[in-house]
Amino acid sequence: MSDPVSSFYRCHVPDLTPITHCSFRHFRILLPNDSFHKVQDRIRDGETLQRWLIRYLPSDVYYSTSCWLAPECVGRREKTPLSANIFLFSDIVFDIDRSPFSSSNLEMARQDALKVIRFCTDHAIPVKYIAFSGSKGFHVVCKDTQKYGDPDPRVREDRAKAVRREIIRQVQEEDIGIDAKITSDTRRIIRVPGTINSKTGFVCTVLSHEQLEQPITRILKYIPQVDLSTPVIPGTGDEATLRVGIISRLRNRFGVRSKPQPAFSYATFLVNTVPGIDRQIPFFLYPSRRNLKKIKDELVSLQNGYGLSDIYLYCSGTIIAAVCLRTFSLRRLEKIIGASSSSNYGTILKYKQLFFRVGETTDEYQNVISSSPRYLTTLEAPDGNNAHFISRPHLQFFSGFTLPFRTYPRMHGNGDITFVHTVIEEE
Repeated sequence: MSDPVSSFYRCHVPDLTPITHCSFRHFRILLPNDSFHKVQDRIRDGETLQRWLIRYLPSDVYYSTSCWLAPECVGRREKTPLSANIFLFSDIVFDIDRSPFSSSNLEMARQDALKVIRFCTDHAIPVKYIAFSGSKGFHVVCKDTQKYGDPDPRVREDRAKAVRREIIRQVQEEDIGIDAKITSDTRRIIRVPGTINSKTGFVCTVLSHEQLEQPITRILKYIPQVDLSTPVIPGTGDEATLRVGIISRLRNRFGVRSKPQPAFSYATFLVNTVPGIDRQIPFFLYPSRRNLKKIKDELVSLQNGYGLSDIYLYCSGTIIAAVCLRTFSLRRLEKIIGASSSSNYGTILKYKQLFFRVGETTDEYQNVISSSPRYLTTLEAPDGNNAHFISRPHLQFFSGFTLPFRTYPRMHGNGDITFVHTVIEEE
């Protein structure tokens, strides 16, 4: 007789489309021997995850509510190096459970889930998906529209937690039943839709808003269930019926182990693309051993030849960087960078964009390798050059450093500038 778990996962590819940015999330599976195994792979689609499920036949399958630069390496914040904890962004997750396990409590959990959705609508929190967890309740997974642009990943994570604590306060004021620990914790894992809940045999299933409005007795009729000899749902609560398959020592185990890490450095870079429009601004990079006067002379020549607006020079470790806020098309910008001796000409040809380091560069022990870029001077351009359009989002970002920016008459672009977070492993 074939194993029901094996048969299910061989015939059903988990649909991961509700989970955005899968390749930046870590996946964990609970093995039949009651131990957690972190998937040492980038899960980009359901087929990749299916291969792991067929191989290990796990009791339960989870994914991280947050996205990480190196998700397969994520570890406890206090016990693993920064390279294993580079936080990018996170979903806002509401876990709605009613204990003990019963159909009447499931119905109350459904009503709470509807209240959560109304709360999200009222507070402009976009709902990504709703799911029946397969056991005592529902998940409502939402997009966090806040932007956390600080170069330090620890600061980004702390700010995300603060936003969630405020949301919890507002939800509790409206007397909506949620598990606050799940919502507030950026390091939680939740069940993957389309996988089996070992406590009941029900499959964690994504629901539409219209389906959630139906009574729980109706919803359960179209929830797939695998025969694991699990107990039926009692009409009234009896917690003992749900203890089959529960491992109490794992209930609050949410940290993850990480493999040993090589030496590395971590840094955050600002991207030169202008939000809202198809334009970019010039970044120039020169080795700091170069003669500063010759660098200035070259940049002034480019100002005159290509109509560049004011150019701001920075010293950034072993690099002298220059930033111009005038916007150009990609083709024009390639010509400008190519006409210089800047070391990033290959970057724009390969990646079609340029990068400027912001914040500190740190090693795996959070020691500072290079300090934040230090402002050197401004190469002022003629008034005619400064009359061209400059990037409003980049100006707003750099203005936060109290630098001597002038008032520019023409600006365009709207939205948040993009940051790229990088880990450079040392061989």
